[in-house]
Amino acid sequence: MKSRDRILARLRHGRTASPAAPMTPPESPPPAVTQPDLEPMIEALGAAHAEVIRIEESQWPDRLAAMAAERSWQHWWVGRDEVAQTWQQHASAPQVTVFDDWTTQKDALFREAPVALSLAQGGIAETGTLIVESRPETPRTLSLVPPVHVVVVRERTVYPDMAKALANYSHSGLPTNLIFISGPSKTADIQQTLAYGAHGPKELIVFLCR
Repeated sequence: MKSRDRILARLRHGRTASPAAPMTPPESPPPAVTQPDLEPMIEALGAAHAEVIRIEESQWPDRLAAMAAERSWQHWWVGRDEVAQTWQQHASAPQVTVFDDWTTQKDALFREAPVALSLAQGGIAETGTLIVESRPETPRTLSLVPPVHVVVVRERTVYPDMAKALANYSHSGLPTNLIFISGPSKTADIQQTLAYGAHGPKELIVFLCR
């Protein structure tokens, strides 16, 4: 038996011996979470080169339209979440591509998508982190490929720390993929020179909505 076959056999045996089982949420209700101080979150995101705009939830579309005009953003890539639907109905009539078919749209996403817009399902105040759930209506590539990522997050979904955020998911059930975003993509791999946008968006704009 070749080495490759031995490795695959061990993997198959391990999967059979220890099959993955869905997590059963506990019967007790999730712990109550008090609204955390959001200043550390804003400071942490700002320190990581993200732009944070604290605003009433009803006002973010108008503010985003003004920002789009200033920066000449003319084409948006979105999923099928709440903020995508709100943005498509805005009076500025933004040009929008709904990304919902990886097979036929992936080439255009990588070549042409300048700005993505999505909703974060939560945040972590202590570390300035956004929690984005990868779902069929919001593929994770939307948060990774376009050079600019605009995220809307509601203040009431922000947890004080990682432990309390995960405690909530332990009761509601973990999705298949959670994306934790704490700033634009950056690396210092080459000569320890910090560069943005190496492995993901080079610009992150956060609408923190009351």
